[in-house]
Amino acid sequence: MRTLILTLLISLGLSSPVQAKEVVFDATPLTRVTSSAHLTKRETLSQSERKEHRVLIEKRGNSYFWANRKSLPLKYEVSGSYHLFIDTKSGSYIKICDSELLPGYIKEPGPRYKYKEHITIRMDSITYWGAVEKFEP
Repeated sequence: MRTLILTLLISLGLSSPVQAKEVVFDATPLTRVTSSAHLTKRETLSQSERKEHRVLIEKRGNSYFWANRKSLPLKYEVSGSYHLFIDTKSGSYIKICDSELLPGYIKEPGPRYKYKEHITIRMDSITYWGAVEKFEP
């Protein structure tokens, strides 16, 4: 029986019933901007808020998921010096800039990668900017 199940999994292109989760992006927000048609507000986040709103992207097989946002599936695209992870249903996204690929790049102190996480809620939005801990797409 075990051999039959293993044979079926292999024939379906699956090596195991559960795909391994690999964190490919881990970042801590430093600031948040909330915006609507009537009000825009910018805040520096406290240490507890930074931990609460940490952004994680997981890779399972060849697919990406927004781990801290109900594991929403994400479409991954690269455009020049930018890596985009997009929730195609809501229009929310994570945009990562590889500063070493920017035109006219001159090495400066600081992180190679910078990011923003933009969350759309109806016609309002929340945008976080912060520090990248890990990025390995």
